[in-house]
Amino acid sequence: MGEALDIIVVSGLSGSGKSHAIRALEDNGFFCIDNLPVLLITKFIDLCQGYGEEIKRIALGIDLRGAHFFQHWPDVLAEMREAGHR
Repeated sequence: MGEALDIIVVSGLSGSGKSHAIRALEDNGFFCIDNLPVLLITKFIDLCQGYGEEIKRIALGIDLRGAHFFQHWPDVLAEMREAGHR
């Protein structure tokens, strides 16, 4: 396991400004991905930790329209916290 990451999750309905927020975070040095399904978050974190460059801050945009994926959010959040991510 790699070093703990600073992770910001931006969520909301379509048209709520998630993409604008993600772009602002990217402008401030965050490695960002928009519209990531909840079930892929831990895999994405693993990839960031194994990447050659030092990725220490990531921001994730999650669309609330993916309700069937969103039901897994509590488990994914618990897993991120257990791994020491902030």
